[in-house]
Amino acid sequence: MPFELRVLTAADQAAYNEFFARGAARHPSLFRIHPEDFRERPFATQASDDTATVLAHDGARWLGVGTIEREQNRAKRRHVAWIVRMLVVEQNAGVGRALLRALKERALAMPGVDKVNLTVAAQNAAAVHLYSSEGFAPFSRELDAFRVGETRVEELTMSCRARP
Repeated sequence: MPFELRVLTAADQAAYNEFFARGAARHPSLFRIHPEDFRERPFATQASDDTATVLAHDGARWLGVGTIEREQNRAKRRHVAWIVRMLVVEQNAGVGRALLRALKERALAMPGVDKVNLTVAAQNAAAVHLYSSEGFAPFSRELDAFRVGETRVEELTMSCRARP
């Protein structure tokens, strides 16, 4: 399936938040974000030197999104970027791998960034496999990271050196 990647702009904010809220509602045990979070505090989509949201689309449909954000709060952590809010709705089409690689490339374009981290629901075997195959390794496991009703969800934090 052919698809293209592009960086979202501020004009995409409403569509992005709706797309991700639908995905979070369909797969509540895979995301620590609740659909209401998008309505109460929408996420920005304007790219900057320290953040970007990448969209995979086929011209008619959004197939996946992912965001890369450099750490901002501490000077000693500016070498770390995080992949956050990654959602792929078209499985086994190369969308997830293409998004992941594009996000890592964006991280490399951030001066001084040489490490990329992410979190993933531990039971999301397909995502864990993808991240592992692209060089990410788990360094932390959080039991009861978030809850879906009474279900306690475990989360892995994974890291990859962006530069050798």
